[in-house]
Amino acid sequence: MTRSIITVSLVLACICFSLSSAVDVLAQQRGTISVIQATALPLVNTEGNQVKLIINYSIGDESIVGQKINAQMGIYDRINGTLIKLSSFPDGIILNNTVGTIQLASTLTDPKIQNISTIVTLTNAQKSEKYSNEVRSDLDLSAILPTSLAALNETLPPPASPSPPPSIVETSDSDGNSNSNLDE
Repeated sequence: MTRSIITVSLVLACICFSLSSAVDVLAQQRGTISVIQATALPLVNTEGNQVKLIINYSIGDESIVGQKINAQMGIYDRINGTLIKLSSFPDGIILNNTVGTIQLASTLTDPKIQNISTIVTLTNAQKSEKYSNEVRSDLDLSAILPTSLAALNETLPPPASPSPPPSIVETSDSDGNSNSNLDE
């Protein structure tokens, strides 16, 4: 009895794995994406950071061109894998070409967040069907520079006092000819 339950469980697991692989293959056939740039910059007027990704896309399914699609960006705590925020375009976007770039941005206001991973994928407008592969970027928010130079000036050593530039001294010889000498 136990042996047949294990066999049935393995068969069901294989079927589920095959179906999920087929969905991923279908998504790969519709389009692919890659990350061009991933940044996190401090906000100027309030505490927090803006996470920004620029991705390249290439859509193999031309029926998507001119249609409304969406892009989802999940931001995860890189240490424990917890989802921090899920962002997408509120009204979707329309692809005008089979290749191009898309910019995604999201704001994180919790100063305790330090190490994040982003995962991005293209989807249909309702965000229920994947159109592309997933791409990941890792960012370290603790490595962001301060936004004010005042903090940097406090840690810099004072500038050395410059030595005066060399001067040219005009002299004349006994015949009245003028000579220029560099005085250092």
